[in-house]
Amino acid sequence: MAVVRILGIDPGTQVVGFGCLEIALADARARDAGVPLALRASNVVRASSVGTGDVRLVAMGVLRLGGRGVELAERLRSLAEQFRALVAQHAPDELAVEQAFHGKSVQAALRIGEARGVVLAEAAAARMAVHQFAPARVKRCVTGHGAAGKDAVAAMIRQFVRIDASQGQELPADATDALAVAWTRVEARRSPLLSIEANQ
Repeated sequence: MAVVRILGIDPGTQVVGFGCLEIALADARARDAGVPLALRASNVVRASSVGTGDVRLVAMGVLRLGGRGVELAERLRSLAEQFRALVAQHAPDELAVEQAFHGKSVQAALRIGEARGVVLAEAAAARMAVHQFAPARVKRCVTGHGAAGKDAVAAMIRQFVRIDASQGQELPADATDALAVAWTRVEARRSPLLSIEANQ
């Protein structure tokens, strides 16, 4: 049975969220065996996706790079080192990250873009396949709505990957956002369109 690890990253220049999921490909594909292509689900959240057991949470959390008092170059250096250590520890096969977007603040987008650049460069150095998704697609995949808020995304991610909230610890939004991006890649891998594209 082939197993793929997907590392989702929510980049920033002070805090970077990460979430690593593992998917068993044989199980994911077996569910669609014998089903006509027209009747199979594509890149959408399906009721059967929750609790199927083919996805496992490997790790999640945040990388802390330092506050505004720390020089940006130093924070980016820290990001590179911590990302390398994260990859060495969990050995992901793929990286999932949101596409660049400017939102309301161009300045903030530039800063996030600098962090994205570090992550993309380190992923390339580690020979990881990189998959980028528009923010609206990530929200739509996880919640069904492209304009969903962070709370809605976090609530659905808790259900999908069975994060235990009984201990009362708050999960940083950066971490659940990263898991949401990883989950989007999981759903893309479950899509029968993936095998079609690979054979073209």
